[in-house]
Amino acid sequence: MIVAVQNALNSILGSNPALNNASGAGRVFELYIMTGIAVEMQNRGFEVWLQRSDGTRILATDSNRAFIQRGGAPTAVPPASAGPGNASAIGLRRPNGDIWELWNGVQFRGRSGAHHEVDIALVPGEVGNQLRINGGAPFGRPRVAIECKDAATSGSIDEMRTFVARLYDLTILTGHQPHLQTPTPTLAITPGSPAGTFYSARVTYWDENRHSFNAVARQSGFSTGAIAMTAYYGIEGHPSITLNSGGFVGLVDAVCGWLCTELP
Repeated sequence: MIVAVQNALNSILGSNPALNNASGAGRVFELYIMTGIAVEMQNRGFEVWLQRSDGTRILATDSNRAFIQRGGAPTAVPPASAGPGNASAIGLRRPNGDIWELWNGVQFRGRSGAHHEVDIALVPGEVGNQLRINGGAPFGRPRVAIECKDAATSGSIDEMRTFVARLYDLTILTGHQPHLQTPTPTLAITPGSPAGTFYSARVTYWDENRHSFNAVARQSGFSTGAIAMTAYYGIEGHPSITLNSGGFVGLVDAVCGWLCTELP
């Protein structure tokens, strides 16, 4: 998979960036899905670029073209003042559209105050810009949340429950505003998320679960009990994600189809 990741980065940049990936097959699995989505969005006419942790773009003509996957324990977004050597991101937008950032392994803060890692997340670019001023974790739910499981055993119902609970804590609804003392109109994610129909918080969990794209991507499959939960909670289960597999193609097509339809 690491060769496929490198090829994807080459395609995005139009040059050969150095890849500094974290150790472990599971981390490469995350990069494989993340870069696969990015290349397909590029194929569908979106502008796609590689971005350093300080928010600057990596250019094909740069002497330092390193794309970095953060290792170790999950963290929040570092401040730009910490320099460009932390985790890289991938930026994307449709022509004349809003800027979005695709992140790997970043922590989000839930309503409980707990922090939850999201393996692959898509957030408004303005959220990233605001966070890079002082650093910190975004409060709320990303527009895309993908849990990646590079495991040979079948996904259990407990694994799915954990993902559902994580999304529950990260969801901000309009009815939460008096308790959380969030700005009005209530937004689905802060800081920096502009007000508007797409960004505004929803009324119910049912609505928010279907207003975002949520998936569990597994190298293996799912137990019957785990799959039974996915439709109700608006989570897509994507099994058999291996190198160039039908499962991988199906996942990328599902994510990119949703992005092409939903992103402004």
